[in-house]
Amino acid sequence: MKAVILAAGKGTRLAPLTDSVPKPLLKVNNVPMLERLLLQLKEVGITKVVVIVHHLKGQIMNYCEGSVFGMTVTCVEQKEMKGTGDAVLYAEPYIKEEFLCIAVDSLFKTPLLPQLMNTNSTGAITCRESENPKRYGVLQVEGNKVTKIIEKSDNPPTNLANFSVYKFPVQIFEACKKLTPSTRGELEITDAIQDLIDNGVEFECVKTDKILDVGTKEQLEEAQNFDN
Repeated sequence: MKAVILAAGKGTRLAPLTDSVPKPLLKVNNVPMLERLLLQLKEVGITKVVVIVHHLKGQIMNYCEGSVFGMTVTCVEQKEMKGTGDAVLYAEPYIKEEFLCIAVDSLFKTPLLPQLMNTNSTGAITCRESENPKRYGVLQVEGNKVTKIIEKSDNPPTNLANFSVYKFPVQIFEACKKLTPSTRGELEITDAIQDLIDNGVEFECVKTDKILDVGTKEQLEEAQNFDN
């Protein structure tokens, strides 16, 4: 299995830190987030990774392009910042079977990865119960089967927060090609997932209480107490 890491964003909420250093290279416990994630993938046997880049892409490419950590890492530039659904499409030439897709700012315990890899469903979505689900997209489930994925809402119907750690079938690429801009003006990967669900592709909800996204300075500070 291969993995795709979404690492193109500007990290606006982390400015001014991200004015000169791309978010993937910000450090958690003295290790860049991208390096941490690559080593976690290697630990579970994934050695071929596609990294989608844009903001300060040269720094990321210099850091990880080619053969690093005993892995083959290919950096691909997202030409325009049009959303996560657009970003995933840049990996299509490199992916021929189901794959993991992970936002670079998602911190989690390494055992989560084999949980995703070994689900019976074609797709899998990581989630966590949240005390403030308005901050996140949320999942509606029946048992552990995802029936609906809802982007950020003032009245979220559940407290199962979606975190951007996925197992995708290759059909995700065709779903991304059909996307139209959301109310945020972006091509949303969640809309592509919902399209697949509506057309009978099963996605399993993989729950964890050990996951954190690093989108703000406060979360970056909190992350310093997070280990693998």
